[in-house]
Amino acid sequence: MKILVKIFGTVVSLAAGWLGTKLVSTIWKQATGDLPPTPANPEQQQQENLGKVLTFAVISGAGAAVIQAVTKRWTRGLETKVRAH
Repeated sequence: MKILVKIFGTVVSLAAGWLGTKLVSTIWKQATGDLPPTPANPEQQQQENLGKVLTFAVISGAGAAVIQAVTKRWTRGLETKVRAH
């Protein structure tokens, strides 16, 4: 059962990371009108000024850290509940 919880936690973490990336990119595009300066958009990354690239990096990094912390806490809580039963 513990293995299933870990697999489920990994899947949830990956899905949350993907969703968080999409959310930050969408908000960036709506706020600036430009594509986000990510490695997925190398031309945009090269054309933007350094301030915008660094701002996007900080925002997306903070979002990723929050998602990681929340999913780890949730997975640990789920493991605790499974052990209790």
